Amino acid sequence: MKQLYMETVQDLLAPEKDNIAIVEDPKTGDVSLPGATLVEVRDQKRFLELLEIGEANRFAANTKLNTESSRSHAILLVEYCIENFE
Repeated sequence: MKQLYMETVQDLLAPEKDNIAIVEDPKTGDVSLPGATLVEVRDQKRFLELLEIGEANRFAANTKLNTESSRSHAILLVEYCIENFE
């Protein structure tokens, strides 16, 4: 779970990682975020816990119209692998 804020990508599961590079493979066009936190999730409870952690680390500030504006764009990357489920 990442956030795009002030033109930087920040890792919401590891807030100390506050300027993650976006790397594009010139041959395939695939995009990656080297150094971003990867977490294997095996159940819904853990997934929801991670969402709560990420949301708690998002940058928020007051605006004229909203007292809890996110002021950032959240990015959630999920890779589903059926062979890991029993």
